[in-house]
Amino acid sequence: MKLHIRFVKSLYSFTSIAQLRLVGVGSTILYVLLLTLLCIAPVLIVFLLTLFSDKQPLSNFDSFGLNPDQMQNFASSLDGIFPIIVAVIYVVMYVLFSGLLFTGSSILAGIAIPAAKFFGKRLSYRHLWVMSCYSITLPSVLLTILFTLNVQIPYSFIWFWLISLVICILAISKTPSKK
Repeated sequence: MKLHIRFVKSLYSFTSIAQLRLVGVGSTILYVLLLTLLCIAPVLIVFLLTLFSDKQPLSNFDSFGLNPDQMQNFASSLDGIFPIIVAVIYVVMYVLFSGLLFTGSSILAGIAIPAAKFFGKRLSYRHLWVMSCYSITLPSVLLTILFTLNVQIPYSFIWFWLISLVICILAISKTPSKK
């Protein structure tokens, strides 16, 4: 199954997530990396739009004891390397978010082991890890959309992983039992 089809199906179908447990680990790693890239692109766009907006760009630094003239002099000295700085920041954010999603998916798969036993499903950790990687799709897309619209949700990190856990458990319940 192609990556974009997996992406769309993992947004709404628990049965598809259950079927995707048979996909290879390498393909799942690529999926999570592309999901991270897709979800971090709006973050970069919002960052750049905010940076280049005309609404008092230097007013945030008044509380730090820096006046706008000092900041403007500093910013003009960085004009030549500004694109490099933004690219480095973006790459670091991408690596950190990817690591966070992989770590969280691994923990989510470990938490899903008792759920699989509760439902009487004989699923290995590998299957649960792949299912947890596809379970984070919907919360990732929702939080990306909310961030882009500048909607603040308290405890969004906890909500993200709770929704992912519920989706993973529902996908586990949709896996066929071995006879």
